[in-house]
Parts: sequence; structure tokens; C-alpha cells
Amino acid sequence: METEIITLLEVNDMIVAEDIQSLLEESQIYSVLVSDNPASSALKAYSGYNPLENVSIQINKEDYQEAVVIINSSLYKDLLTNP
Repeated sequence: METEIITLLEVNDMIVAEDIQSLLEESQIYSVLVSDNPASSALKAYSGYNPLENVSIQINKEDYQEAVVIINSSLYKDLLTNP
């Protein structure tokens, strides 16, 4: 049985993405963070330069509605584009 993975939302800050990921994990919703600039972490660590990146938070399609409810009741509710 395959599970369809969909994008919950996109943010431009890895710290915010990790906070949202932790928030979802508290409710047993697991996510994957996908950056459009995977080298940004290395650049930040070695040069101090913080390059732009967009981070997609991807979840199982089955968990989408519950994840939207969780995000809407958090301080990140403004990040959802189609609640």
C-alpha cells in the first residue's frame, strides 16, 4: 500500500519549518522537510552567510486535514494558503 505524500505548506526559513515539524510530531503526524537549496545549511555553517531557501513541509495525504487543524490553532496559521 503506497501512501501519497503532499505539500502542507512552504516557508522560507528552515527554523520555522523545523518548529512546525515538531508541532506536528506532537500529534503523531510525521513530515519531511524538502529544501530547494540543500547547500544552504553548509553555507550557513561554514561561512555564516544565510542564503535564501524555500522549504516544503510534506506529509501523508491522509494526515492533511488534521495537520491543517493543528496549524490553524498555532501561531503559524497565517502560513497556510488554502486552509
